[in-house]
Amino acid sequence: MRVVTTHLSADFDGFAAALVSAWRLFPGYRVMFSGSLEAAVRHFVEESGLEFPEVKIREARRGRLEHVVIVDTSDAHRLGEVWNLIQRDRCSVTVIDHHEAASEGISANETFSRRVGAACTIVAQLMKERGLRPTPEEASLLLMGMYEDTGGLCYRETTADDLRAAAELVEAGGSLDWVRRWVVRSLEPAHFALLNKLVDGTERMMIHGIEVAIATVDVEEYYEEAAYVVQRWMETFDFAIGVVLLVRPPHINMILRSRMPGLHAGHVARRFGGGGHETAASARISGKTPVQLREELLRVLRQEMPPPLTAGDIALPRFFTVQASAPVDVVKERMNHLRVNALPVAGETSERLVGTVTRQILDQAIIHGLGRRPVRMVMDPHVPSVPAEMPLEKLGQVFLERSYRFVVVEKDGQPAGLITRIELFRRLFQAHNMGGSLDNRIGGTRPTHQSVARVLRTVAPSWVAEILDHVRSVANARGEEVYLVGGVVRDFLLGRPNEDVDLVVEGDGIAFAQALAEATKGRSHPHVPFLTAVVTLPSGKKIDVASARTEFYRTPAALPEVETSLIRQDLYRRDFTINALAIALKGDRFGMLVDFFGGRKDLERKEIRVLHSLSFIDDPTRAIRAVRYARRLGFTIAADTRYLISMALSEGILDRLSGQRLRHELVLLLNEPHPAGSVALLAELGLLRAIIPGVPWSDQVHVFLLELEGVLGWFEIQCLGKLPERWRIFLGALLVNGDPETGRRLAARLQLTGNLEAYVVGVHEQVEKIWEVTQAHTRRSQLVRAIEEAPLETVLLAMASLQAEERRLLADALERALQPWDAVTGADLIAAGIPPGPHIGRALEMARDAVLDGEIENADAKDLACIKAREFFSDNQRTVRGER
Repeated sequence: MRVVTTHLSADFDGFAAALVSAWRLFPGYRVMFSGSLEAAVRHFVEESGLEFPEVKIREARRGRLEHVVIVDTSDAHRLGEVWNLIQRDRCSVTVIDHHEAASEGISANETFSRRVGAACTIVAQLMKERGLRPTPEEASLLLMGMYEDTGGLCYRETTADDLRAAAELVEAGGSLDWVRRWVVRSLEPAHFALLNKLVDGTERMMIHGIEVAIATVDVEEYYEEAAYVVQRWMETFDFAIGVVLLVRPPHINMILRSRMPGLHAGHVARRFGGGGHETAASARISGKTPVQLREELLRVLRQEMPPPLTAGDIALPRFFTVQASAPVDVVKERMNHLRVNALPVAGETSERLVGTVTRQILDQAIIHGLGRRPVRMVMDPHVPSVPAEMPLEKLGQVFLERSYRFVVVEKDGQPAGLITRIELFRRLFQAHNMGGSLDNRIGGTRPTHQSVARVLRTVAPSWVAEILDHVRSVANARGEEVYLVGGVVRDFLLGRPNEDVDLVVEGDGIAFAQALAEATKGRSHPHVPFLTAVVTLPSGKKIDVASARTEFYRTPAALPEVETSLIRQDLYRRDFTINALAIALKGDRFGMLVDFFGGRKDLERKEIRVLHSLSFIDDPTRAIRAVRYARRLGFTIAADTRYLISMALSEGILDRLSGQRLRHELVLLLNEPHPAGSVALLAELGLLRAIIPGVPWSDQVHVFLLELEGVLGWFEIQCLGKLPERWRIFLGALLVNGDPETGRRLAARLQLTGNLEAYVVGVHEQVEKIWEVTQAHTRRSQLVRAIEEAPLETVLLAMASLQAEERRLLADALERALQPWDAVTGADLIAAGIPPGPHIGRALEMARDAVLDGEIENADAKDLACIKAREFFSDNQRTVRGER
């Protein structure tokens, strides 16, 4: 007898995996259940009329098992009588399971164990590997099992393999209607009654700083779908850890759920004779009172839960200090640089902390005329310190008692790090709200870690992935924290390729660059004043390396001053949250996303957002950059950022920018593939008139810019030659409908000189000339000559503004003007016996005009040119003789 079986009280995952395995992976096998099915599965079988080859347990008792396939468990205790029969017959065993192997696991002849969220995922993978395509019915069953065991593909154990398998099952005809009807179902009256009892019986407590909910409920009957109600209880109240004790003497059914990393619900259940997943488990206990079981449960939870976080776990290992001898006003300026409100004060040797100082104290000291006095005169000589092993809960009490801004963490009597008040708040919030989230813009100085290593492997170009491995090795050897930063991180998260590798080192970036160059056989080019270096690889690829820096703007719109700092300060100086993301590259943290300011959420929301309210005051070019990124990425500018742009404009902040910096940002924006939308957004935000006072803007101008994009696309498709710089063309487009004075003001504002200044000032007049010649319906030769005498930019601008028929004429003339004409050359005329001289050029021009105007064919051009050249030569000779 050959059978496929699963655990007691089979759920959809075990049931579906067993059925499909018997049908396809092990043809001819029958399904055997040791006990009853879960109520939801049983109802599904009854109402759907699903038929499958089944062998009852009583038949197995009378027969002999040859081979048993066990799915969705590797724990012998969860097989009930089936395990007794396996031992009796000593048959061969195959296990298909996604759970962590139990300590008393089954010794199998063949095992298919994979770290995925459901046994059905493994079955689907095995079918694919064997070239077996599931039928729609099989795909639907597997989908039901996957959705149930992964919580709709949302549980922590869910993997990319589960998502891929689900997509392939849907493509194979899997029915999501089945999933919605049988797996994702509404609560019924009996469910609500039990849920109300759970709510009334819930007790909350803290274990290792984490909130745990325990509900003890007396029940008069067995609730078949209690696990489903418990899951809804967990979701409704957002518990991180929940345990329900259903008391029905002489038994107590324990149902456990965990969303806390590090706590394996199955391990807890095994301590009570049960088992299960990392996030869901159960056990049936006899011979204990609820009070006894509760106390034992609390003891087990304390043992199984990760140790409580301590001050040493969350302390920042590197922190800033100021010297006791530093003047008060210098210390205040340093606080402004670092954007902090309090700092420890170090002794003269910087080895011992001697006090603390806050911004408020410094402000008062300066008011009293003590700005040039050493800070030791005004500092608080008390340095708040705690031992590294202090638990967070107790640390919170320390902060509350004294209202500290920060505390220094000591290990072996020496400073080992620093904890700020906001960092402690964020950690305690997470402990109390494991299921909730705290926006990192509020959350303080350290982000929630999230691995994006898979993104690096799948999106990064191969040479980038290879170089990041080298970076990891060098970082490990030097013991320095190194991060991939900037737009490359943003683009990787968006699935966009990017080869601009920017690294930030918490330490000596120049020395790190040299070490990286040696490891890759490249060359390092340091820029000491800027704390940066460029590593050139043997392939010619370049890597930018910088020490972590912070910036300070002495005046609005000024260029920043920089100094070394930590990664948070380095990211804080960047323009937008989506560009203030980093990926750790050292050691075990390799591939961990570092997000202090909510950039990942803004990527999901598709919003451009600045990091602080003075961002545009510090650097007004960010307003133009916001438009460029919004259009490039298809994002919107967040409402708060729009408001800050309007406030900066009301202060005339763009007027303080140098023409060079303003021109640089405009060039970048107008060089984008589709700048018409960017210019429209500049106008919408009020930026366009601030940049180019007096520039006309309307829907018609916007349409003109869109037409211009089309004209440039036509030019490139026709391969008519090298296109002028796009930014010059679009800058001219903004001035076509204005007056010459607008062009002169813009040229002065952008500090343009030479040909560029002449182009901007004269573009309106030049385009008008092309319009006049085209609209006058002159001969084609005259139109071609006008085109040849005008800058190409103005011809393209004129084309974009003309109606279809006139545009066609101008396009035809432009093609002819740019195509070489060699029907006859000066050398041909000289070879025909015509002496050299200016008459040859006149003859060639006349012959070309005749061809362009359709008066002769190309083949006749040489004859006409010879005739005209001889005539012109004779006329010249007569004129010369007459003058003599």
